[in-house]
Formats: sequence, C-alpha cells, structure tokens
Amino acid sequence: MDMCGIAAVLFKDKSRVGEVLIDMMRRFQHRGTDSSGVAIYGGLELSPDEFLMKIEVIDEDVVNRKKTREYVERVIMERCDLDAFGIVNTGSNFTVYDAKVSKMDFQRLRTLVKELNSIERVTVLSAGKFELVKDIGPVEDLEKNYNISTKVGTHAIGHTRYSTESAVDRYRAHPFQSFVIPDITVVHNGQITNYWKIRALLEEKGHIFTTDNDTECIVHYIADKLKEGYSLQEALEESVRDLDGPFAYVIATQNEIGVAKDKLGLRPALVGTDTDMSAIASEEVSLEIFDLSIEYLYPGEVVTFGR
Repeated sequence: MDMCGIAAVLFKDKSRVGEVLIDMMRRFQHRGTDSSGVAIYGGLELSPDEFLMKIEVIDEDVVNRKKTREYVERVIMERCDLDAFGIVNTGSNFTVYDAKVSKMDFQRLRTLVKELNSIERVTVLSAGKFELVKDIGPVEDLEKNYNISTKVGTHAIGHTRYSTESAVDRYRAHPFQSFVIPDITVVHNGQITNYWKIRALLEEKGHIFTTDNDTECIVHYIADKLKEGYSLQEALEESVRDLDGPFAYVIATQNEIGVAKDKLGLRPALVGTDTDMSAIASEEVSLEIFDLSIEYLYPGEVVTFGR
C-alpha cells in the first residue's frame, strides 16, 4: 500500500508559509521517509517577466569537479542573459545553482541545459515563479538542509514519500512540475494505474517526461487541460474521470491550490477553511494546528481554493 503524505496551505496575505507547512508535514512523517519536498509560492523577489530556475550539476569525479562547474558556469553565462546566477547548495557530488531568467530566455536556457547534459550531468530541477525544494530523506533533513521554515509566501504544497513505484532519488521526489505551464506543481498519494496510456497520449501532444514516476503524468495532464482553457476546477474534475487507480493529489498554481480524490475514495484527503486561509492534508492530525472547519472529501470529489 502506498503511504505518502500530502499537504497544502493557502493564505490570503503573505505569511510564514514554510514554517506552517513543515509543521503540517511533521505530523504525517510516519507516512514516508524516503524523500520529502515542498513548492512555495509568493515569496520570491521577481519581476513580472522573470522565472527562477534551479540547475543541478553532478560530477562523481572529485578531481575534475571544480573544472566541471567552471565549464558549466562559463557556458551558461556566455549564452544566456541572466539577472542573477549563483550556487545555492552543494553536496558530495552535486552543485545546485539559482538562475533568474526572463520568460523569453527560459526555453533557451532549458535547451542549453539539454546540450550540456550530453557532456556533463546537468539538469533543470525546477523553474517558475515559485521555489521548489525536494530531496531524499525525511522532513527533518529537508528542514535542516534547506531552512524551509524561514521561507515566506502566500501558499505552498508539501509531500513525504514512501516509494512503491519508482526509484528513490531527488528527481523522483515530489513535488513534480510541467514546463508546459511552469507554475504548476503536484504532490500525490497513491497509484495511477493507467499511467502508460495517459503518458502516451500526452507525449503525442508534445509533453516531455523526465522520470518514470506515475505522479508526473498528473502534472502534465493538468497543464494540458489548463493550456486548452479549462479552469483548475474543471481540469481536476476531468482528471477524476480519466485517471484510474487509488489516488489523492494536491495541485498548486500561481494563485490557487486544489485537491482531487479518486472515484472509489481509496486515498484520504481533507480540507479546512476559515476567512483568512485554507488547508489540505491527507490526515486530520495535520489540520489540528489550525482552528478550521474540517471536511473529508467524498469519493470523486474535487475542491479548489483561490487567493
């Protein structure tokens, strides 16, 4: 049985959303310690035309690591007009960079990263008007290594993973995003049993998958619907009809969060609201930190909240 934990919170005004989300996630840490991750919206200092991209460079060779980093940095700086570019995190074999890039240069930089990946292991971890942080290990490791509780914003989603379907690494950790509409992220508990069918249909339409995790097809599916003109509520309703298997998932866009539950109601999902905020979780204990009116979703139900 899949045991992942999912959570989301949305405030009417900017708040210490990272601190709240980490508290919610600690309360369902028992649902999975393989990996954890968050996507936080509304806290970045970006112009209307800017995205934040996170780029990872991996080099297992200690001797050549500095040379690899210098090469990647030089190529990116020469080929792209960036407002800011610098190292934000390093590990035993990786370096993560933050790059502020215009919407116009976003696809150019993605293309360049693909070119570099044929020579070195260079990957776009995330891009958009939000900050995505995910890694292997439990919530406490995520907090210790990335200081999630210090981050401010308007809304956020979070996930703790117990893996049953694909490998455990940073790339297959949640949240997932689709670069078709960069500001959409998804966390998920359960299985999409018609994953390969949905994936094939989306790939025919030009969607590019980067992992074999079934959750990734959800974010591409929703991005595709939104691109076709569906509202978030309508896209979630369509997903309940088209996606098979036991699932509950939470989605975030630049101004909304939403949750969908499978037709048979095989995965838990709850929502809580008051005049200043809304919250979503897979367990009631995560919502007990608030004074909210709490409701369990019924099978096939979807709910969205906007700012």
